[in-house]
Amino acid sequence: MALFIWEWQAFGSNAHWWHGEGFWGHSYKECSDITKSNQRRAAAFGCIRACVPDLFATNILIFLSNDGADSEWAAIRSAIHSYFLDTGMKTYNERVSKLPSLMKDDWPSPKLSDMDDVTKVQKAVCKCVFYVMFGIWISDEDAQILTGWRTNALFFILPRLVQRFALNYGINKVKQLRIDTVNIVQKYQLEPIFVQMNDSLKTWKRTPPVKLCDEIMYVIGFAGMGGTSGCVETVGAFLQTKVPAEASASLISFEKYPTSADMIKAYKDSPITYIKEACRIDPPVTSCTQVTKVAKEIELNGKVYDMPEGTLNQYVISMANRDTSVFPNPSVFDPTRPELNSALTWNGAFGTADDEKIYPRICPGRHLSLDVATTIVNHVLQV
Repeated sequence: MALFIWEWQAFGSNAHWWHGEGFWGHSYKECSDITKSNQRRAAAFGCIRACVPDLFATNILIFLSNDGADSEWAAIRSAIHSYFLDTGMKTYNERVSKLPSLMKDDWPSPKLSDMDDVTKVQKAVCKCVFYVMFGIWISDEDAQILTGWRTNALFFILPRLVQRFALNYGINKVKQLRIDTVNIVQKYQLEPIFVQMNDSLKTWKRTPPVKLCDEIMYVIGFAGMGGTSGCVETVGAFLQTKVPAEASASLISFEKYPTSADMIKAYKDSPITYIKEACRIDPPVTSCTQVTKVAKEIELNGKVYDMPEGTLNQYVISMANRDTSVFPNPSVFDPTRPELNSALTWNGAFGTADDEKIYPRICPGRHLSLDVATTIVNHVLQV
């Protein structure tokens, strides 16, 4: 986020700035309005055209426009929800309830300083996410492979030109990760799930079905495992009054909870609000790319430019979550803040009964992310 702020200031500290192939916006109102809308999307990431199909799988959920109940986006999202993320499903709740005992066997004698071992944390997240979705507690070796969805995150934001200068090192790493991830699905004989899901898509059916497996596992890996790992890593650092490695110390204040003991008490008082506030101030996903539906004028550093329809536009969730018109003292970590549920961390405000209706693209795995995060942190703190 420090980079976003630097660029914003370089362009005059106004409503927008330019980076990559499009313009970026940061105000809470603008970002909130976008998250409440039917967004036009394209194969773009970080406001640049994505490296498809080599780095990114084609037609993944984040590239699809939510433009109606009969859209491809609606069909894929509904299938993911129905098969994996419906919190009303008996299997979902049974699996979540078993996570603490599985963690106890897998991670004996935990202590808070263990959270500094990010590989250990990431492997625990991958095991928990995979178990809730598929009912299988994977091996350490398989979990190590899946941590690549977190550790390779840097490569997702690099444009193709940079990838070429790096001799496609990042592209080849992610291509292999996609292959290895599908191989894990095959290893545990989970192909029938994706064949059945593919058959249910009708108009949007993939040929062959392994293409759908690649697309779905890409989203599960990138958002479910990578995003949740980022969340747990941040919480683990905050509990020790440390700033995560990717964050800027000048943008985070622990003045209200200056000691680790204070932090632990705040977590135990309300684990969910603690995690939400940690992710408000240091969100796992900092921004998203949409495509403008109409031409518009944008001011950049004092000059007005005409942006044609179809221009890439990045809405910056991490800065919207610090908009002082909504969040007073935004750099101060405070899980008791009354406006906490207004944070757009999960691509929409997560806290109302109708959040899915208000924010159509809100993360479908937000409940899973919180369930896994609380399980791991509770285990480490022995709550």
